[in-house]
Amino acid sequence: MRKFVMISPAFWIGQTGRDLRNAGTTAQLLALYLLSNPLANYTGLYRLPIIYMANDLSLGLDQVRATLAAIEQTGFAKYDEISEYVWIIEGARHQLGEELKEKDLKVKYVNKEFATISKSCPFLTDYFVKYGTALRLTPRKDVKGPPVIPPVLAHEPIYAPARATAAAAELPYGETSEGILAPVEIADQLAAFLAERESRGALATGVRKVAAYVLEFDTKHGAWMTKELLRAATLAGDYELVNAAQYEDEVLKKGGI
Repeated sequence: MRKFVMISPAFWIGQTGRDLRNAGTTAQLLALYLLSNPLANYTGLYRLPIIYMANDLSLGLDQVRATLAAIEQTGFAKYDEISEYVWIIEGARHQLGEELKEKDLKVKYVNKEFATISKSCPFLTDYFVKYGTALRLTPRKDVKGPPVIPPVLAHEPIYAPARATAAAAELPYGETSEGILAPVEIADQLAAFLAERESRGALATGVRKVAAYVLEFDTKHGAWMTKELLRAATLAGDYELVNAAQYEDEVLKKGGI
């Protein structure tokens, strides 16, 4: 059992925190319980029978189920009643940090926890895709690795910011399935990125913010580097672009800017 848990101020004032508040006080209470109950761990992915939630919070089973569904809509956590596993999406990042060093003693701890997760847990692959690199997780035979993304073709240009701005202004635009206009060079990849974001249960209210960041980056740096930005975020499983500044820095360095 953990001796302490860190609750970020963002739990109350961040976008997800505001969404939880809008979902009701029961959603806020249950979300706090998911973070701090006796079975919770630093990885954010662990088994928690629904009956425990009901008993500890004095709630009916149907009320717990409805509240868990509301919490999932905020992007805070997912729950699978069949395997009884809960995944607090950003739990590991908040409790363990952005990235563990190779010799960090917590690497051994998180790998021990990851190795014991039942293969029936439906979140295993997504968890590994999101945290495999950051937490230095040892791959499991029953877990698929991060998606393989084709390398950029050698003839694709690297735009300097000034050239990209001028070029982008002349590009024809296409519309994604979300009704977002984007330069044709990145429209398909942006549409695929947004579609995957939606398939993972992200709130529709955040799609414009994500797309706006990508389009602004494209205006400044061009299609080649925007594709690289989307690839970096996809590899990290970060469809909300929570760590956008990190990916942007990596892409700019790769492009020699």
